[in-house]
Amino acid sequence: MSLEQITKTLYGRIEKQGYKGKIVSVEHVTELQEEIEEKHHRGLLSEEIYREVLTWVDFKIPEISPEAKSIIVIAVPQPQVRLTFNWNGNSLHCLIPPSYNHATDGQARKILEPYLKSKGYRLAEAKLPLKLLSVHSGLAEYGRNNISYVEGMGSFYRLAAFYSDLPCLEDNWRELATMQRCEKCTACLKTCPTGAISSDRFLLRAERCLTFHNEGQGEFPQWLDPSWHNCIVGCLYCQKICPVDKDFLNLIEEGPIFSHEETASILQGKPIKKIPKETITKLEELSLFEYVDILGRNLSVLFQK
Repeated sequence: MSLEQITKTLYGRIEKQGYKGKIVSVEHVTELQEEIEEKHHRGLLSEEIYREVLTWVDFKIPEISPEAKSIIVIAVPQPQVRLTFNWNGNSLHCLIPPSYNHATDGQARKILEPYLKSKGYRLAEAKLPLKLLSVHSGLAEYGRNNISYVEGMGSFYRLAAFYSDLPCLEDNWRELATMQRCEKCTACLKTCPTGAISSDRFLLRAERCLTFHNEGQGEFPQWLDPSWHNCIVGCLYCQKICPVDKDFLNLIEEGPIFSHEETASILQGKPIKKIPKETITKLEELSLFEYVDILGRNLSVLFQK
């Protein structure tokens, strides 16, 4: 089978699952790193945000025999998840926005790896700035809110990327693109309560983004009004108001119910070894376990609302 046929079949397997993907040359890793460094140098990324990015991004290309030649970036549709917390006779329903469930990373890999392996190619996880990569690849476009959008999915999806020694037959790399409909639309700018979306620059003021603060450690800053919180982690203000997302807002998956005892253990910030095993399992399945130290703080604010 020719390289062209292998690539075409790979794309077909991705699309058959309802996913979307693009393949770009591995040579662009350097460009991604330079873009991040440039934004930091120009003061468009605060020192705090820059350090946050570097904790999960790794620009070192892993060794794949014979060598990595391409990056495959995949978008997997992902709904909101509604959780129910019971406490002191009250039931609180709250949402997890799309993109938090890590399970879809494994699903994407299961689509790619067996087929590539059968053709003599390998795969390795790519820890890259995925949003930036997806827009450069042509898979997605930026919105005014700096969230990326994929045709047919809106912003309700999760990205995953992989290195491969599969040669890049057609490099889809392009300049960063913003959706045309954002040019005359200011819905997200007007709706964002923290002022993170600005009219005087494109890049989000991430240090004011609600998601940044409710994913971080410590107390919330005094300027952050508790009434602005709307999710157990993350934020949905700009996605819910975006016209592009209107057809995806009802994509809500019912998640687990947490009993009074489980909710209390979270609110009290108990150490992991004292949190019920059943609760830990639920959090792991929701990909919320990494936030276990701050869930009590976030949940407390939502209950106060």
